[in-house]
This record gives sequence, structure tokens and C-alpha cells, in this order.
Amino acid sequence: MVVTTQYDPHSEQAIVSSIVETVSNLAEKEVEELPPLYDSIDPEAVERLFIQSETRQLKLIFQYCGYTIRVNATGTIAVETSNQ
Repeated sequence: MVVTTQYDPHSEQAIVSSIVETVSNLAEKEVEELPPLYDSIDPEAVERLFIQSETRQLKLIFQYCGYTIRVNATGTIAVETSNQ
């Protein structure tokens, strides 16, 4: 199953907040129950990467809590159950 959500890099809401909230909903857990995102990836680097990007072709793929997270510079976050 894949769930997609949108983010706005010019918004006050952090991209990583959208990622964690989406995983929280899929996992049916509170955000506080999830492991820290920084165990999987550097959240500050993710923010800098997409905020400073001048290309809409940028994509980032990583694993978090058993999900494959795909973030792209067009404003889409896709969260998919990983095949493990």
C-alpha cells in the first residue's frame, strides 16, 4: 500500500513532520511511539536539501519504521510498506 501526501517547501511545516505524521497514521501509532527519525536519516539534512534545491528533479528514498519513504522536489511524499 502506498500513501501520498503533499508538502510545501515554503511553508512553516517541516517536510520531516509530514513524513512522520504519515507514517504514524499508517502504523496506527502516535508520533511519540515511533522511533526518532534521525535513527534512519538526518532530518535537518532533508530539510536543507529540499528547501535549497533549485531543481524539481531531486528525489530522496530511505527506510523508516518498515516503510519506504520517497520524497521529491515536486512536493510529493510517498510512504510505502517495505517488502522485508
